Amino acid sequence: MFKILIPIHGKEPESFDELISSISNQKTESEIEVYFLDDLADSNFLAKIKNLGDNFNLVSNFESEKSYALKNICNFLDELKEDSLIGIIDCDDFLWGKDCIKNITSLYELGHDCVWTANRMIGTGINFSAPLNHSLNVYSHPWVSSHFKTFKLSQYKSINKKNFLDSNGDWFKSCYDQALMLPILHNILKNKGSAKYLDKIHYIYNGSLYIDHKSEYRISQLENEKFIRTRGFVE
Repeated sequence: MFKILIPIHGKEPESFDELISSISNQKTESEIEVYFLDDLADSNFLAKIKNLGDNFNLVSNFESEKSYALKNICNFLDELKEDSLIGIIDCDDFLWGKDCIKNITSLYELGHDCVWTANRMIGTGINFSAPLNHSLNVYSHPWVSSHFKTFKLSQYKSINKKNFLDSNGDWFKSCYDQALMLPILHNILKNKGSAKYLDKIHYIYNGSLYIDHKSEYRISQLENEKFIRTRGFVE
């Protein structure tokens, strides 16, 4: 079972139809389930998701305030009982290539515990992913495990949840990718597991949110990244 989690908020992104097509057109024998994790998304956006079909599921947010991606992802994963392969896609991004899921699952069949792929940023063509040097501390290693990030659910389940909280005990509201993936990668390497980079572009990334380095969100992201990396892994 391959479960794709897609955090959603606000209005429907312009590229949303491409996202749905990129998932629906996958050529794989693996069963795919998609879960949209609502974080106070627009009502029209939610209505569209509800009409997508049986394999597309909406996980509603009944809170009056935003929970942000990390909390919603972790709350969802905590409820899963059987081990699965987990992939996370931002709602304004999409997969690239009909063999994406097939290529990733084939690597898990070889015994890997975490797999991420090459990506391409819209407008620049930049790929932010790269191989991980297994001999280095992931918290001091350059960030290379961005999109398309996937992992075994069992690897997440073995992590102390304090890794996902800031110094005040609150969920990180930004930099969720490093807050989630660095502890998983650290734990895998500590236990002599395998984290694999697939050097094939399987993800198209919309990086418009991060171009303005003076924006409030970008500043928050950089501050959280510094804290996460300085603190390191919480046993």
